[in-house]
Amino acid sequence: MIAILLMTDTFRGNAAATRWRDPMWLAWLAVPLYWLHQFEEYSLPVIGIDYSIQEMICEKIGFPPYPECPIPLAFYPVVNIALMWFGAPLAAYLFRRNVLIGLSFWGLLFANGLVHTAGGVAQGGYNTGLLTAAFLFVPLSVWVLYASAIRGPYSGKVVGVAYAAGGATHILLFMGYGLFKAGVIGNAGLLVYAAVIGFTPIILAALASRFFKPELLSPV
Repeated sequence: MIAILLMTDTFRGNAAATRWRDPMWLAWLAVPLYWLHQFEEYSLPVIGIDYSIQEMICEKIGFPPYPECPIPLAFYPVVNIALMWFGAPLAAYLFRRNVLIGLSFWGLLFANGLVHTAGGVAQGGYNTGLLTAAFLFVPLSVWVLYASAIRGPYSGKVVGVAYAAGGATHILLFMGYGLFKAGVIGNAGLLVYAAVIGFTPIILAALASRFFKPELLSPV
């Protein structure tokens, strides 16, 4: 995916300009960036490095480590595959019709990057996923804001709401843990919640689109 993005015009919206100033190309860029983040989060135990995001999440929520942690292990692939293997590509594809939807997953990347970075600063050390979050998510999220709204063709309000849709999804994801811990939803409910979260940026962005004139949402 990265090779196709960097070496071809497959995902370009404007081949006359540099791809780094092409908002449609940047919408697609969010997809493999998060795949790299997933690789960092989940590959470390496989290569013998003692960092586990599953254990980290259980600890943050106040659960014991696995195997006693009650969060079903299936939750992690369900939410990650739904979000970034289905939801994010669909959002990028829909950029051709709705800019707000197309850029919504950048809000998720920005929120994720800030959470990882703040956690690393507070703890004074590495947390699983910190490198891609701090050095890719945060600076590139700021760049997308610049390229699409500040020096780009789209309304700052439209792009801001797109980011808000992604950021709200990150909050709702953590709310799911809280509902599970409170006993409001069980194992099956948490897995269904994870699948729905995968498309929540699109859902929120589509709802917010109703408050904008269609011409503000159309790609330039």
